[in-house]
Amino acid sequence: MEVDKSETELLQRALDEWEQEGRLTNEQAMKLKESIVIKQTDRRQVAQYFFFIALFCILLAFGAIFINEKLLEKIKVYFSLTDVTIAIITAILSVLWFWYVGKKRDRVSAAAYELYMVLGGLSVLTSLIYFCKQLAADTTYTLFLSLSFIILALLSALFRSKALWIGAIAAFIGWFGTFSTSYSTDNLFLGMNYPMRYTAFGLMILQMAWLQRFVKPLFFTLRITYTTGLILFFTGLWGVSIFGNYNTLVGWQQVRQIHVLAYSIVFGVAAALCFYLGIRYKDEQARDFGALFLLVNLYTRYFEYFWDSMNKGIFFLILAITFGFAGWWLERKNEGRRKTGR
Repeated sequence: MEVDKSETELLQRALDEWEQEGRLTNEQAMKLKESIVIKQTDRRQVAQYFFFIALFCILLAFGAIFINEKLLEKIKVYFSLTDVTIAIITAILSVLWFWYVGKKRDRVSAAAYELYMVLGGLSVLTSLIYFCKQLAADTTYTLFLSLSFIILALLSALFRSKALWIGAIAAFIGWFGTFSTSYSTDNLFLGMNYPMRYTAFGLMILQMAWLQRFVKPLFFTLRITYTTGLILFFTGLWGVSIFGNYNTLVGWQQVRQIHVLAYSIVFGVAAALCFYLGIRYKDEQARDFGALFLLVNLYTRYFEYFWDSMNKGIFFLILAITFGFAGWWLERKNEGRRKTGR
């Protein structure tokens, strides 16, 4: 349903009140909120494009500045600044910036608001970088990522910013990578190689998304967490279906691919189950991810086992028959539901 911005705010407040009064469940309120779409004029759409371009340029500029250590050192020497001084200055600027943006939130568009949030988040990250450099030189990266996740998550909940939550999730993923690498033995963390550990981490993120249903300040970011968990889980499982749980490339190359066939079967079953549950519970994301990674699994297995031996036309004919049958079956199910009114 497309409505104006003022109507959107009214509908959002009404849904929140009905949810508090018990007239709607959390899931019903979420689905209704997701169905509300703000009407956009041509000018507003063009303005959003410009905001996204500006955001991309800011991220590039930030990365270029902080990757170039010589530039930073020149600035520090020129102004005679210490790491602690820079950390304090940027922290104060961050507080002032978030206070300022919070006051004018109702007077800017959603895209502009998220852009301002990203600017504030970058200022916070700058402060954290110099704080960590001063505090613990040996564990700077891991400490920086862990603090980034905590602070960005709190700011996201406080200012209801999806951009900050995306940053927090990215920091959490990076922290897990550095932490698991630091405490790994023979490239294995708790007996898991990189694809396996990120498969498990994806399940952890999915569990976090489920818990967010009961945390009202973070409920608005549930879909972001859920999507991230699906991406990590299936991407990691795809890697496991290729490399198994071998800790070195040399060890993996010395075995035949048939030895990791069980992982391929698990990957296929997980994708098929996700596809089925997506249809069963009308979850479009689960359905789409299940279908996508079913295809990925089939194509991967084809290149592994049948690229040299099977005729290419026969392989694609089998795929066509399989997915044609699946489409026919789904159409039959939809027709049956329409007739029964379910």
